[in-house]
Order: sequence, then C-alpha cells, then structure tokens
Amino acid sequence: MLSSNSLFTALILAAGITLSTHSLAEPWIDTSDIYLKANIQLLADTGHIITPVTTYPLMWNDIIRDIKSIALDNLSSNQQSAYHYINHQFKLANRNQTRLKAQVGVENKRFTSFGDQVSDKNSASVHSSILFENFAAKFAPSYTHDPIDGEKTRLDESYIAAFVGNWVISLGRQNRWYGPTWDTSLSLTNNARPITALAISRKSAEPFIVPFTEFDIPWTVTSFMGKMDDERVVKNTLLWGFRLNLKPFKNLELGITRLAQWGGDGRSQSLSTFGDVLLGKTNCGIDDVVCNENTPNPANQQAGYDLRYSFNLFNIPMSVYGQKFAEDGAEGTLKYVTKAQPQVGFDAHLAIFGKPSTIFIELADSLADCGERDNIGDCYYEHSSYQTGMRYNGRTIGSTYENDAKTYVLGAFSQLDTNTRLTTKIRYLDLNYDNQDKAPDNPIIGNTVTSIAEQVWMVSSSVLHDYKNWRFTLAAEISQSTFDNDISDETDFNASFMVEYNL
Repeated sequence: MLSSNSLFTALILAAGITLSTHSLAEPWIDTSDIYLKANIQLLADTGHIITPVTTYPLMWNDIIRDIKSIALDNLSSNQQSAYHYINHQFKLANRNQTRLKAQVGVENKRFTSFGDQVSDKNSASVHSSILFENFAAKFAPSYTHDPIDGEKTRLDESYIAAFVGNWVISLGRQNRWYGPTWDTSLSLTNNARPITALAISRKSAEPFIVPFTEFDIPWTVTSFMGKMDDERVVKNTLLWGFRLNLKPFKNLELGITRLAQWGGDGRSQSLSTFGDVLLGKTNCGIDDVVCNENTPNPANQQAGYDLRYSFNLFNIPMSVYGQKFAEDGAEGTLKYVTKAQPQVGFDAHLAIFGKPSTIFIELADSLADCGERDNIGDCYYEHSSYQTGMRYNGRTIGSTYENDAKTYVLGAFSQLDTNTRLTTKIRYLDLNYDNQDKAPDNPIIGNTVTSIAEQVWMVSSSVLHDYKNWRFTLAAEISQSTFDNDISDETDFNASFMVEYNL
C-alpha cells in the first residue's frame, strides 16, 4: 500500500504530466515573500484592501479584486509603490511560473520568520505551478545536501487543488502562517517543514450581511487534517487545524485559531473521538474523560484569538496587534485550556531616508506553567501523552523560539529602489528562561532550541535584488549568547546566498 507521501508524489507527477501544456500560474500567496506581505498589509491598513489578510496561504482572488478597484490618484507615494509591487507579483503568478532556486550558507538557519524559504544551509529546488480552469497544482521537488532532519529529497510547497464553487479543496505540503505577526507566531508558522495535509478553504471572503442592516463582514475560513510522519513518540499523529478570519471594520481584523493532535498509531481515530476534539472534551478528569496507562489522553489541543487594529497618526499608517494562545489544561471557567500566553506588536508604514518602509516591534512570552508549578514551564508545545508535542522534524510548528522564551524583536522592511529591498532585525531572546527541559538527552522530546537557559542578542539583515528574470538574496546575522550555567559566552556568525531564476 502506498504511504501518504508516496500517493501525494504520484498525484503531483500525474498533474504535472497531464497539464504541462497549459498556462502556468499560482492561485494563492505563500509565506516566502515578506515584502509582498508588507505591501498587502499597508493597503489593508489604509482601507484599500478589505479582505482579511492575516491567514496564509492567502488567496489572490480577493487581493487582486480589491487592487483593481483602487484609484491611483488617491494613493500616497508609499501606497503607490505597494500597489505596483503587488500588481507585479500577481502578473508573475499568472504566467510561466517555473522557478529554479539554489541556496548556499555557512550554517543552518537557527530561527526562521515569514519570508524565510528554507532553514537548511545548502539546497536546490524547482517550482512549477499550474492553473487550469477549476484545477491547480504545484510541483516543487528539492534536494538538500546536509538536511537537519535527514531527508535529502523533498516535495515541500507542492500541492494539488480543486475549486468547487466558493471553496478550494487541496492536498499538499504547504507552509501556513496564522496571525498578524511578522517575526514569529505562537500559533502556526513556517518554522517547521510543512506536513502533508488535506485542506478546505474559502476561495473568496464574500461578506456576511448582518440581517436587517447594510452592515457586511468579509470573512474567510480554512481547515486542514494532516499526518505528522516524522520520528516521534506517537507515530503518524494526526494534526487538525482551523482558522476563522473576519474583518468587521476596515481597520479591525480578528482571527480565531485551533490546533489539535490526535489519533496516530495505537490511538483512536474514530469520528466520535474527533467529535470530542471539536468540542474540546479531551482533558483528563473533565467531561468523563478517564486517562491511565491503558487509556492515554486522546488529544493535545491549542486554541487562541488574535486581532489587528489600524489607525493614522501624523498621517502615518500604524497598527497595534496581538494574540493570546493557550495550551489545553484544566484552568479557568471553561476548564478546557490553561492561561493563554501573550504576543503583542506595533508597526508603522513610513519613509526612512525617503525609502518606503515598514517598521515593527514584537514581544512574546511562551512560558506556561499549566497550573502545576510557579515559574516552571516545559508545558507549551508539550503534552503528557503526545510527548513529541507540537513539533515536526525537530522544530516547533509555532514559535521559532520554542517554549519558555521571552522575546523582543525590532525590525524593518525597506524598498531601497525599484528592484532592491532590505530587511533588518535586532533581537533580544531570553530562551528557555526557566532553565528546565523535559528530556535534554532525547532529540524527539523537549525544547528543540536549547535545553538550558540562554540569553541571545542577534542582529540580522538581508538584501534582495531583482534583475530581469533573476532574484538574488544575500543574508547575514551575528549573535552573542550567554548562559545561566557555567558555560562560556558564544559568538556566532551565519550568512547565506540564494539565487532564483524564472524560466
């Protein structure tokens, strides 16, 4: 019998062979271009894009619809720059989208953010996208010389999709990003490699009309079910994800996220068990859920909400945003989740030395004591039964900084000229600050970033330049680490160079 990865590979190859003679295109926006995200967010913050934009992959359908309704004369110079960049990227998505990529680096990337395409230092890939009537596919084989997880050949970012009315049904290995943040998110990010998942999403954020009023609310929803087929305590764990995104006002966007691990080898995968997952009835000792050595906890759940509020101050578009995201547990009135952990941020779209720029600052805390001990973590992204936790191939599916971390990030994205863009970040990271780890000697259990407390100052920068069909990205970072334990300070340097070519 074919495994899920083998079946997926066969479907992708069949789609590529069948439709190779038709026009190539991409129906949605992935997590690989931070500048596209920044430009979309600018026009959304200023009321020109009315569809929700904090859930990725993000459908092109509504973005380009809103773009086409904009009168250029009503835009500032920064907004016009954003308008032209979005239009250019959309045109690329609607023509031959076979793209060759190669990256070389000094070391593997320790932390990844929106816009980072790979964390391994040396890799090469081919991306070919297809859009034909009500069908879309992307074939993205890649090779990594010395991968972190040992898998040299991959199909990450490949998918097949069908459009049925206002719905998109897809099967693939797509990176996802849930929330309004730039650097990382407590919920779901591109930090780990994508898992093979079956997903259903709303194609267009057609508004809900409030009865007896003219008040409409654009909204999107997406849900997926995937299999975590890496090396883990519970083999072939299933991961369910859900995201509801709505925009009740032009300057306010709201999101609700749920994630749940369940099933897997030796665990119940019945509809009744999934029904309990949907209702949150999976905590031991609550709602008649009895757990013991013979009957382990049926699911590991996370849930939370986020918001983004935009405003103008001194004629500068600004936003405050944040999220609260919680592990399952037995605290609070509902007795379903622990105290939610916070992440907050502020950004502004302005000109720095005359260059269109977005600056941001983000703060987060991922230590949750789960109601058991004060100031002792080892709970966030963890679970007593699904002991590998919310991790895949050695990285968390959420925050790139793992659990028990206080993080402070200041960043900026700038357009230096028509074809050149710059990203700069300064980070202060208080990693694993409770100085504890569930299993410091077990690579598939516990904190994947550091097993001991570590304080990090890091400065990073990348420059992207487009030239005709070429794109070049040069990135570098330097960090200084100190440790609570009797360990000498460390200074690390990393650099990478990526070349992309559109055929």
